[in-house]
Amino acid sequence: MRYLAILALPLALAAQSGDNGKVTEALISEIQQLRLAIERSTLLNARTQLAISQFQLQETTVARLSNQLTEVRTQAPGLAGHRTRLTDAIQQAEQQRTAPEYASGPKKEQLEAEIRQFKGELEQANAMEIGRSAREGELASALQAAQSQIAASRARIDEMERALDAAIQQLLKK
Repeated sequence: MRYLAILALPLALAAQSGDNGKVTEALISEIQQLRLAIERSTLLNARTQLAISQFQLQETTVARLSNQLTEVRTQAPGLAGHRTRLTDAIQQAEQQRTAPEYASGPKKEQLEAEIRQFKGELEQANAMEIGRSAREGELASALQAAQSQIAASRARIDEMERALDAAIQQLLKK
């Protein structure tokens, strides 16, 4: 019996070490899977933070462009009114030319100077309106582009949210 026990002991130890090897392999595999899951989670978190930061910057840009566009558009009526007043002043001054008191002398010279001044101011007002109109177009285009970027960012964030929901559902099923 003694001899049988001595012969069986190495067999039992060998079987036990085989079970330990399987357990060790299973633990190593589980650790590797956990490491990969942590790496994926870290990368996904970084990607999410980048997307949110980008989205916030885009929102700031849209707000700034929107304010600038509103400001430029509110200038239009004032410029139009100024141009109308200048046009009316020029017409009145030109009508006064026909009056006898402005036919010659210092009053005529003063009236001609006023007409030249009004016409110069009208040219400046027209140039300002052209510049304002061009700036309005630029801002409108930039605002539209920024709004498109925000829509794309929202879509990416929604996509990430769906991927996270799917990952959570997979974890819950396990």
